[in-house]
Amino acid sequence: MRASSPAETGTPLNEAPKTFQRRYKATAYVSFLSVPLFSFSGVGFGFAGTDEHANAADQKLSLRFLSGSTPERAHGLNRFGFIQENIQQKDRATISSDYFGLMTANKEESLADAKAALDVKTGAQVPFIAARAFIDQEKTSYSVRHMLLPSSYRGSNADQLLEQVQAEFALPQKGQIEKTELLNGQATGTFLGSLRQAILSTAQTYRSRIVFNGKTFQFQADKRPDLKTGGDLRKLGLTSSPATITLLNGTLRNEKTNEVTNFRLWFQQGSANFLPLRFEYKAKSYLRLVFDEELPSAVENIAQARELPQ
Repeated sequence: MRASSPAETGTPLNEAPKTFQRRYKATAYVSFLSVPLFSFSGVGFGFAGTDEHANAADQKLSLRFLSGSTPERAHGLNRFGFIQENIQQKDRATISSDYFGLMTANKEESLADAKAALDVKTGAQVPFIAARAFIDQEKTSYSVRHMLLPSSYRGSNADQLLEQVQAEFALPQKGQIEKTELLNGQATGTFLGSLRQAILSTAQTYRSRIVFNGKTFQFQADKRPDLKTGGDLRKLGLTSSPATITLLNGTLRNEKTNEVTNFRLWFQQGSANFLPLRFEYKAKSYLRLVFDEELPSAVENIAQARELPQ
């Protein structure tokens, strides 16, 4: 008797892994009372990557984002941020997720504060905030750590920095936030996971609840076509189809303080690579950062492309 094939029994075949990534270069726009003053190009870098594996009804997603300043082009200012998320789904519904995040702690709230920060020489160590969380359908457990780490990091040695931070979480420390909360039926996710869902959704508006850095946020994304920016991206060589460029306006509202953070990104509707071609956010009231995809050179090979940005 001949055994039935997966196609004959209706069992889905394992899908080939999907891997996408983009690199970005940053331009800083400085303003005072909403009046543009000046801009600096090449002040930072960004990297976004995703790996997706499907085995019948089970899906595993790995999402990664990092960005940072280039001190040599940012008047010595050294800033860094990283997010890694792993998501497990069944029949496209999220079963569990976890994240690990790290960012430089800074307190520059005004243009004067920023100028003062530029006048301070970077020491051997800088303050960081690190967080990790584990989320399932019943609860979320998270840890937040404040620590001093070497100021000598760059994109090329970020892996060593991240390994050091993860090792810190294995050590008990007093005064650090360690907490578990029951979700009580409230669906809760992660930032990158929600952003991916918003981009891939056919609806113009997407909402979710997320946990990050031990805080809960209401996430909302609204999408619309943006032919004008599509034309700008075509001039930069980032798209050949400006009519497919979509603007996503994103909002994060802190559930406890009601503080709102806004960001924007542009992606190509219908592209297999859903990662944005451009994204921007207001880091401070006086500072807007715009990240555009940095096209690889003709001689760059796959191994080089997978390395962390310099």
